[in-house]
Amino acid sequence: MGLMRRRLAGWTFAGLAAVMATAAHADPITLRLADSLPSGHIIDRLMIEPFIKAVAEKSHGQIVIQHYPAEQLGKSRDLIMLVKSGTADIGFILPSYISDRLPLTAVAELPGIFQTTCQGSAALRAVAADGAILDREEFQPNGIKPLIIFLMPPYQMILSSHRQLNSIKDVEGLKIRTPGGAIDLTALGIGTVPIHVAPPEIYESIARGTLDGALLAYQSVTAYHLTPLIKSATIGEDFGTVAITFSIGLDKWNALPPDAQAILKEAGQDLSEQACGKFDAAEDASRETLKAAGVHLMQSGDAERAMLNTSFEAIRAEWADRLDRRGKPGSRVLSAFREAVAAAKPQ
Repeated sequence: MGLMRRRLAGWTFAGLAAVMATAAHADPITLRLADSLPSGHIIDRLMIEPFIKAVAEKSHGQIVIQHYPAEQLGKSRDLIMLVKSGTADIGFILPSYISDRLPLTAVAELPGIFQTTCQGSAALRAVAADGAILDREEFQPNGIKPLIIFLMPPYQMILSSHRQLNSIKDVEGLKIRTPGGAIDLTALGIGTVPIHVAPPEIYESIARGTLDGALLAYQSVTAYHLTPLIKSATIGEDFGTVAITFSIGLDKWNALPPDAQAILKEAGQDLSEQACGKFDAAEDASRETLKAAGVHLMQSGDAERAMLNTSFEAIRAEWADRLDRRGKPGSRVLSAFREAVAAAKPQ
């Protein structure tokens, strides 16, 4: 941002602070934020709580965000409709949970495209920015605007089976929890059976044997208290990931005063940019927790990695082709995302 733009931004927020400090009689703006995560989840600690705090501080208490976790306002698949209807103002909206409505954003969830989480997240922000291809083709038509958007670290195969995981071939035929969307293609591509269950149900499903394991980030294993159930996992793989958004309804957004929009946008952008570093650090810590608990970590050799890369390329091509045949710009979005990845530094 140039000097003049920084000054103008400073004047904007200074002016807002002055107005809010003097207009003590004005009612604060209250926004309801709903998610499907259990209370205390790492996304709660690293993203939701800092966002609520940042917005309150920047607005001098004149924007209040009320948090409704653990599906209190509705199921994870229904959050986009709750946001559009105004039941919730901001929703934890995962494209993989509603791939029928947000299929194109799953481009960032495909395996093997970027080198680091930060590089992939920067590319996702670029193609989802105001007026960019995902904004035009997906978010605006669905009546939402992402305030926070980022990627989790690459997913690993997490197994509860007592069968030792020495090769990717050992997972063939196993029932594996996936969040849906593009990761279903990845699961099928390596020979597993993708099963969809909501996050609060993963523990019970693995404990009962309904699931043999899951494609998850390590930190989700610890967040869902799955460590005692896990016997083995991959390390250093890229089975795709999930794109996460906290999105506000466009009707609600357009009804907010410009200064409130500016505060929400700045707080969301700051946290979106910080997310990859926060979650990469949490992933490293969670991996050490699993190792200390005796979980066997399997890393592919060169031949197996080459096989996976070939499979991943086919998965990406199939994903784009399926969308193209549905009249969606799958190939154009994949090309735009690849270009954004190439332009982003692999931090």
